[in-house]
Amino acid sequence: MITLLKKTIQPYQPKLMALALVLLAFLAPFAVVSQYQKAFPVATSVITSFAVLCLLFFVWFIESEKTSQLVKSLKSPYYWTIIALFIPASLAIVAATFNLTYILSSEYVNYYQNSLPRRVLNGVIYISIMTFFILLLKRLTNTELNYVGKAYLGGIGVLVLFGVWQFLHLSIGYPMPDLHTRSAVHSVQSEVLINFRLTSLTEEPSFLVPFLIDGLIIGLMLYKNKRSYLWQWMLPVLFVLFFSFSISGYANVLLVGLFALWLIITSKTINLKKLIKPILVSLIPIGLVIWWKWSLVHELFMPIIGRFDVLFDVTNHSRLYMLVYPFIWLFDYSWINTLFGFGPGSYDFLAQTKFLAYGSKLSATSNNVFVDLLFEHGLIGGGAFLIAFILFFIHLYKRRNEDTYYQYAVILWFHLGITSLYRSDFVSPRFWVIVMITVLCAELGKRSLQANRKGIEHESLEPRKVGGK
Repeated sequence: MITLLKKTIQPYQPKLMALALVLLAFLAPFAVVSQYQKAFPVATSVITSFAVLCLLFFVWFIESEKTSQLVKSLKSPYYWTIIALFIPASLAIVAATFNLTYILSSEYVNYYQNSLPRRVLNGVIYISIMTFFILLLKRLTNTELNYVGKAYLGGIGVLVLFGVWQFLHLSIGYPMPDLHTRSAVHSVQSEVLINFRLTSLTEEPSFLVPFLIDGLIIGLMLYKNKRSYLWQWMLPVLFVLFFSFSISGYANVLLVGLFALWLIITSKTINLKKLIKPILVSLIPIGLVIWWKWSLVHELFMPIIGRFDVLFDVTNHSRLYMLVYPFIWLFDYSWINTLFGFGPGSYDFLAQTKFLAYGSKLSATSNNVFVDLLFEHGLIGGGAFLIAFILFFIHLYKRRNEDTYYQYAVILWFHLGITSLYRSDFVSPRFWVIVMITVLCAELGKRSLQANRKGIEHESLEPRKVGGK
């Protein structure tokens, strides 16, 4: 029976793999859209991710020598982040079970019965997807690997399209469905030139901007014609990003841009003089316009400038409050919690028992991957993930001058680290799609180096098809 099943599935393996990865990548941007998530009784992203997992499992199931393949793959740097999540999460579950007899709280029991199983289920799904992806990575051709990035750009493109549509709606009244998003400017006392922020389909700008910056980086890699990239992709994305008036988004672009500039400066292949000249030529007119129309520019950026008064005030800025105080709450109760955490998804326990300085309850997440993991997995688990994250960054950074794909990989990983500080969740589709595309870039870079050593074209170095011998 099993042999018959394998023979039946084998001819469709490449198509199943491509379908699974494209589905995950294209739908990832919609996981932050509430209407999409609430389309079914269970979160839509969970349903689609589970379907992807099943497809990848079927593909892997008919592989030969699965055990030896897994052992070899575990030695790869691609698995460092997965291992740094899986083992501490297992220990955190044990610690959470211990807490049931130590933390005598109905809120903790409620978390243990509800949030913990959901968190574990999501974590298992995404870790399993990434595991199967790495196991099957060698079986995918370069073209098939690029499909993942193109599908992700397609999903981001929908957000950009709705962002432009929303701008027309809010500026000139062009008809559009009511998206019920936080598009109004807030926390600003002075006059503003534009009294709205673009959110597209997402609930607020900080949900939107990580995808837009993802698109800028991945689009630059995939567009063969850079002029087409500029007019067809970069300008629309920057337009939506600019009018999002997101402080975190602007800071993200600045940091990633400076890091990319550093890579270019230290690159052995790019003429620095040719790079500096167009930058200066573009900055001079921008500086003159700002000097000439400073009052107008000031009103334009007031949605950003006006929020700096409370940006670093931990008592009035809720997001900062939720980032800082878990470092204190981690030491509540037992040393078990301090070392191994309060359990997967336990930030929800804080949301039930802790309050912001002005009385409102906390959110179910800090939106910071490192803070969430610190509280959930303790000092050991949070530290292990941070170390693994940094080590993989160093692994990519050391190879940045070996191939262009490695440069894209290290920029994406650096960008993921930045977004993980202000709007990210490690059990979300976007987090793992970016991990997947980073690994994809590293794999393409590795293949390019192998092709160069053998004196053949990069695209001709295609691994054997899935199921082949």
